[in-house]
Amino acid sequence: MERRFGVLGCRVQGSFLRTVMRTGPWMDGSDGHQAGALAVLLDHSMAETIYNAAGPGRWSLTTRLAYDIVAPAPWRTAALYATSWVPRSDRSGGFAQCEVTDERGELVAVGSTWVQNVAASGPLHPAAADAATEDAVGSGAANFTDHLGARLTVAGEDTRAELPRTEPWNNGYGTLHGGIWAGLAELAGSAALAHHGSDLRTATVSVSYLRRTDRTSVAAVARPVHLGQSFGVVEVTGTDNSGRRCVSATVTGRQHAR
Repeated sequence: MERRFGVLGCRVQGSFLRTVMRTGPWMDGSDGHQAGALAVLLDHSMAETIYNAAGPGRWSLTTRLAYDIVAPAPWRTAALYATSWVPRSDRSGGFAQCEVTDERGELVAVGSTWVQNVAASGPLHPAAADAATEDAVGSGAANFTDHLGARLTVAGEDTRAELPRTEPWNNGYGTLHGGIWAGLAELAGSAALAHHGSDLRTATVSVSYLRRTDRTSVAAVARPVHLGQSFGVVEVTGTDNSGRRCVSATVTGRQHAR
């Protein structure tokens, strides 16, 4: 699945894990690259560092993912480079951090995650491995919304980003990839900022994962709680098609110099 986000694999270098992601039009939003497009790279890179140390018979599940956009989009680079490390971990899980840079070595984003290791309930889902080699990066999508296959709608104060089909974005455990959830939440949050006439752009995304998602469709609903001239906060709730709350997220927008 990660290959369709341009993630080309991980390489261990000492105590660090290094991952490369190719960029492209599939990352585009209404104003440069969509910050949510970084979520799969960050989630995969950091969780992989803890998964590698978990030992056999364990699955690593992200419980919280947060990242800050240091350099606002667009990112004029052919690839982004993630370097992850684990300050603390044990058999039950751990905490990882990450830095993302462009091809010139300039810092683009920083991230952190908490991961819980659980006993594996079966083998990795074979469809996930097949999907990783099926499609070219971005699959010719014109922007990030199209790449996800998402639909954006507005009703009153709420901006809704719906993912009608989750199966293409499932991870090896047969559940929706945490990076997809974070990307969908950021998509809804940034669209809410834009809908309310704000000039703010995504600066921080923080996602708490409440339960695993194995349903056929999900949605993220964003509602602004504060919109200032230079700073704004949007709360995002993610539910599956049974109405269960699966994620709780906050998207913070800031004004950047043009």
